[in-house]
Amino acid sequence: MEKQEKIIEELESDVSELIEKELDSAPAILGINVGTAEGTKIASKFKKEEIKMTTGEITAANSSLVFLSSKMLRDSLNQDVSYNLIFSKEKIVLSILTENITMITYLNRELAELEGLDSFINRLQKLSLQITAIAETSDILKEEIFKGLKRAIPNTLVLAIITKDGLPIKIQSTMPEPILSAMVAALYNLSGVLLESHMEYCIIGGENGSVIIHDLDENRVLALAVPESDERKLGSYIAKIKAIIQ
Repeated sequence: MEKQEKIIEELESDVSELIEKELDSAPAILGINVGTAEGTKIASKFKKEEIKMTTGEITAANSSLVFLSSKMLRDSLNQDVSYNLIFSKEKIVLSILTENITMITYLNRELAELEGLDSFINRLQKLSLQITAIAETSDILKEEIFKGLKRAIPNTLVLAIITKDGLPIKIQSTMPEPILSAMVAALYNLSGVLLESHMEYCIIGGENGSVIIHDLDENRVLALAVPESDERKLGSYIAKIKAIIQ
């Protein structure tokens, strides 16, 4: 985890510079937050402290939003998602997904509509591609948890990263993503209630397989299923998970 933090620190400097230029050039842009597809925050800049959520919460929620939007568009129209627009009376939220990063932009609705939303979509899509190019030259994508776990535990049957509110961020499973996410979040939260403290991890053991649920960070939870019930083997899996996420 220390290695990942160092990579993010170096990456954040370059990405923040691009974000600041975009903020300075457009009065309608209130803030921009960039993360990986797995919900790891890369960089975030806001003109005013108008957002109550933490930047980590924004990143995780946006990763979940683009994941669900992408799946809905692919399943219903067999198309890849380009962007997602959400409107309120005063603000517009524009979320963009590239192959490797997610970007969420908060816009002043009145100013953005005066200038034209198409222009903002185009310029911010170009910005996201610039940031993706920077991310691809760093080692951040090699350090992503999903890839690391699949390498470390190749016999994993189910692998999921979700928000603690029960929203899917990235999932590999035959079970429907919203159902799996809701079940994992419920188990995580109930475990904390029973412990009356923070849950580190839990194991749901079966005769020929087990599910491991592990706290990931303040915003995310990890779950994986393996065809293994031997306690010593499960202990080695827990050790591998900790080595990757800590």
